[in-house]
Amino acid sequence: MPQKRALWREKTSKATLERKSMTKKEIARLVYNTTQLNLSDSQAAVQATFESIVKLLVKYGRVELRGFGVFMIQNRSARRARNPRTGEEVWVDEHETVVFKPSRLMKTNIQEKRSKRAKAKKARKATEAPVKSAKKTVKKVATRTSTAAKRSPRRGR
Repeated sequence: MPQKRALWREKTSKATLERKSMTKKEIARLVYNTTQLNLSDSQAAVQATFESIVKLLVKYGRVELRGFGVFMIQNRSARRARNPRTGEEVWVDEHETVVFKPSRLMKTNIQEKRSKRAKAKKARKATEAPVKSAKKTVKKVATRTSTAAKRSPRRGR
């Protein structure tokens, strides 16, 4: 059983790194990796969570998850818009939509983690920058000489 969990953990992390987003199935795999539930139970738990959030939004119009954020139904007024394909002006009726407002805790955690990643990325680029710039200058010089050789002597250059 531990080998299976390690395999799922590896699959989940690779897929997430490639896309920079997560699917419901990958969230279920994370639940599977961090709890004692089996995979089918963790998928059912994730599905039930999402379904209950939708039911509560329909019933109350607002779902507050402390430390995570608030899902709310908001009214959008009627307006004119443009069809991006044709450029034609269309009328959009008044409608309700779901909005999400993250909690302060979530905002600060995300900002801290993103700033750490940005600093690490900047540090990596700083160490790689001299090598890349040297390659670029060599390529530029090589293309200048090749274009100069291609020019005909009649053009006066």
